[in-house]
Amino acid sequence: MRCCVLAIIAWVWIYAAAPVSADPVADFYAGKTVTIVVGSEPGGTYDLYGRTLARHLGKYLPGRPTVIVQNLTGAGGYLAARRVVSLAAQDGLTIGALGAALPYQQLYDPASPPLDIARINWIGSTTAYHMFMLVRGDSPVRTIADMRIHETVQATIAPGQSNSLIVAAVREALGARIKGIHGHKSMNDAMFALQRGEINGYPSAPEEALRRLYGKQLADGDIRLVLQFGPEPLKAYPEVPWAPALTANEADRDLIDLATGFLKTGYVYMTGPDVPKDRVVAMQKAFMDALGDPDLLAEAKQQTLNIAPIDGGSVAQMLTNVYAMPPSVIARMRKIFAAQ
Repeated sequence: MRCCVLAIIAWVWIYAAAPVSADPVADFYAGKTVTIVVGSEPGGTYDLYGRTLARHLGKYLPGRPTVIVQNLTGAGGYLAARRVVSLAAQDGLTIGALGAALPYQQLYDPASPPLDIARINWIGSTTAYHMFMLVRGDSPVRTIADMRIHETVQATIAPGQSNSLIVAAVREALGARIKGIHGHKSMNDAMFALQRGEINGYPSAPEEALRRLYGKQLADGDIRLVLQFGPEPLKAYPEVPWAPALTANEADRDLIDLATGFLKTGYVYMTGPDVPKDRVVAMQKAFMDALGDPDLLAEAKQQTLNIAPIDGGSVAQMLTNVYAMPPSVIARMRKIFAAQ
């Protein structure tokens, strides 16, 4: 009996003295720095989202790491994606804030740099969003019927970019006389060209950027909205037709849907395909929690940033659905892409 008592006492002493098992995810992140690699220039909408998220994400990640933002522009966001997917350590310390259209690039252009969409760990999206095609206030174009009569020269960035695809899809599916002029570095650059009278319009202005940067020009009639694109029509703009509703048949609507599908997944965030699963799950949860933080929401409102989070699983499913579109739709999109 005495031996049994001593054994029990020894076991209790050993158990009490042993350290409590640490959370391995918190243990990993503690004292470290997480980098959000933004694939666009500083000051743009994606950059604003990334920096706003960075100020709050660390509070919700186990171990409360520091979170910073780095901009890595080039190739429509592909350079940033390549860093996250293949150059950075697959440890969960690097997040990619991609160009919104990048996950769809291979559907349009089979010669584009490879990106294994199915293997990427999608963290989530800050929001789906809407875009507008706009023209100068002195343009004769007010309706899609006008666009079939008057040629509209639109500022675009480069072949394969979302604005170029929208121009091509509107020309093909809606019969518009519309021409894209490549070489503009950004929306801001394009809007300066618009003000100088070098072009007639811009095809893909995000709704929140319009409100944040060009609200006065809209109110004064210096620019006019002629089409809207997005998951559904924005009720705040009933006078601006939703492009899919103007199509004459299902094939044309499918083409518009494919060209603007990136608006449904929105401002997506991802991490590498080989990051340990427990860290991915922790990051996905922290992402959604941070986007519900009252301080983040107040900052977003002040910066005219919409917040309507989409979880990582939903982003992955939407991309799976897009890649399963009928081959005829994809072939048609590739044909108009090649003709740009």
